[in-house]
Amino acid sequence: MVGAGLARLFANLLVMGSGVVGRAFMEAYKQALANGGAAAQAAGKSSAKSAAAQAEARQILNVTQKATKEEILEAHEKLTKMNDPEKGGSAYLNAKVRDVTLAVAFFCVVFLHCRRSTQRW
Repeated sequence: MVGAGLARLFANLLVMGSGVVGRAFMEAYKQALANGGAAAQAAGKSSAKSAAAQAEARQILNVTQKATKEEILEAHEKLTKMNDPEKGGSAYLNAKVRDVTLAVAFFCVVFLHCRRSTQRW
Protein backbone atom coordinates (compact mmCIF):
# COMPACT_ATOMS: atom_id res chain seq x y z
CA MET A 1 0.00 0.00 0.00
CA VAL A 2 2.78 2.38 0.76
CA GLY A 3 4.33 1.77 -2.64
CA ALA A 4 1.04 2.48 -4.43
CA GLY A 5 0.65 5.86 -2.71
CA LEU A 6 4.19 6.82 -3.57
CA ALA A 7 3.70 5.79 -7.20
CA ARG A 8 0.52 7.88 -7.37
CA LEU A 9 2.42 10.88 -5.93
CA PHE A 10 5.19 10.56 -8.51
CA ALA A 11 2.62 10.21 -11.30
CA ASN A 12 0.84 13.39 -10.15
CA LEU A 13 4.13 15.29 -9.94
CA LEU A 14 5.07 14.12 -13.42
CA VAL A 15 1.75 15.21 -14.91
CA MET A 16 1.79 18.60 -13.16
CA GLY A 17 5.45 19.18 -14.07
CA SER A 18 4.88 18.38 -17.72
CA GLY A 19 1.94 20.83 -17.75
CA VAL A 20 4.12 23.61 -16.34
CA VAL A 21 6.94 22.89 -18.78
CA GLY A 22 4.46 22.70 -21.66
CA ARG A 23 2.95 26.08 -20.80
CA ALA A 24 6.41 27.64 -20.48
CA PHE A 25 7.40 26.20 -23.84
CA MET A 26 4.26 27.56 -25.52
CA GLU A 27 4.84 31.01 -24.02
CA ALA A 28 8.44 31.04 -25.23
CA TYR A 29 7.30 29.87 -28.66
CA LYS A 30 4.75 32.70 -28.90
CA GLN A 31 7.42 35.24 -27.95
CA ALA A 32 9.80 33.82 -30.54
CA LEU A 33 7.13 34.12 -33.21
CA ALA A 34 6.37 37.69 -32.18
CA ASN A 35 10.06 38.68 -32.18
CA GLY A 36 11.00 36.63 -35.23
CA GLY A 37 10.03 39.35 -37.69
CA ALA A 38 12.13 41.92 -35.86
CA ALA A 39 15.17 39.63 -35.91
CA ALA A 40 14.77 38.97 -39.63
CA GLN A 41 14.46 42.69 -40.36
CA ALA A 42 17.59 43.44 -38.32
CA ALA A 43 19.51 40.77 -40.26
CA GLY A 44 18.35 42.27 -43.55
CA LYS A 45 19.50 45.75 -42.53
CA SER A 46 22.89 44.35 -41.51
CA SER A 47 23.47 42.69 -44.87
CA ALA A 48 22.39 45.87 -46.69
CA LYS A 49 24.93 47.89 -44.68
CA SER A 50 27.61 45.32 -45.49
CA ALA A 51 26.84 45.54 -49.20
CA ALA A 52 26.95 49.34 -49.06
CA ALA A 53 30.30 49.26 -47.24
CA GLN A 54 31.66 46.80 -49.79
CA ALA A 55 30.54 49.03 -52.68
CA GLU A 56 32.13 52.05 -51.02
CA ALA A 57 35.38 50.16 -50.46
CA ARG A 58 35.52 49.13 -54.11
CA GLN A 59 34.77 52.71 -55.16
CA ILE A 60 37.65 54.03 -53.05
CA LEU A 61 40.02 51.50 -54.61
CA ASN A 62 38.49 52.19 -58.04
CA VAL A 63 38.01 48.49 -58.82
CA THR A 64 34.99 46.70 -60.26
CA GLN A 65 32.85 44.04 -58.62
CA LYS A 66 34.67 41.40 -60.67
CA ALA A 67 38.21 42.66 -60.01
CA THR A 68 40.93 40.06 -59.61
CA LYS A 69 43.19 39.87 -56.59
CA GLU A 70 46.00 41.38 -58.63
CA GLU A 71 43.87 44.37 -59.62
CA ILE A 72 42.88 44.96 -56.00
CA LEU A 73 46.49 44.76 -54.81
CA GLU A 74 47.65 47.01 -57.65
CA ALA A 75 45.06 49.65 -56.72
CA HIS A 76 46.11 49.36 -53.08
CA GLU A 77 49.78 49.86 -53.86
CA LYS A 78 49.04 52.83 -56.12
CA LEU A 79 46.98 54.60 -53.43
CA THR A 80 49.47 53.69 -50.71
CA LYS A 81 52.34 55.25 -52.69
CA MET A 82 50.27 58.37 -53.38
CA ASN A 83 49.54 58.83 -49.67
CA ASP A 84 52.93 57.83 -48.25
CA PRO A 85 53.44 59.91 -45.06
CA GLU A 86 57.22 60.01 -45.63
CA LYS A 87 56.58 61.81 -48.92
CA GLY A 88 54.13 64.32 -47.48
CA GLY A 89 51.02 62.16 -47.79
CA SER A 90 48.35 61.61 -45.20
CA ALA A 91 48.85 58.85 -42.65
CA TYR A 92 45.09 58.87 -42.06
CA LEU A 93 44.31 58.27 -45.74
CA ASN A 94 47.01 55.64 -45.92
CA ALA A 95 45.42 53.78 -43.00
CA LYS A 96 41.98 54.08 -44.63
CA VAL A 97 43.31 52.61 -47.88
CA ARG A 98 44.80 49.69 -45.93
CA ASP A 99 41.50 49.08 -44.12
CA VAL A 100 39.51 49.27 -47.34
CA THR A 101 41.85 46.84 -49.08
CA LEU A 102 41.57 44.39 -46.22
CA ALA A 103 37.78 44.65 -46.33
CA VAL A 104 37.64 43.99 -50.07
CA ALA A 105 40.17 41.16 -49.79
CA PHE A 106 38.23 39.53 -46.95
CA PHE A 107 34.99 39.85 -48.89
CA CYS A 108 36.59 38.28 -51.96
CA VAL A 109 38.03 35.36 -50.08
CA VAL A 110 35.01 34.64 -47.92
CA PHE A 111 32.23 35.28 -50.41
CA LEU A 112 34.18 34.57 -53.64
CA HIS A 113 33.07 37.79 -55.35
CA CYS A 114 36.34 38.21 -57.16
CA ARG A 115 37.66 36.13 -59.99
CA ARG A 116 40.11 33.43 -59.14
CA SER A 117 43.70 34.15 -59.98
CA THR A 118 47.07 32.49 -59.55
CA GLN A 119 47.98 34.61 -56.52
CA ARG A 120 46.84 33.63 -53.04
CA TRP A 121 46.02 36.10 -50.29
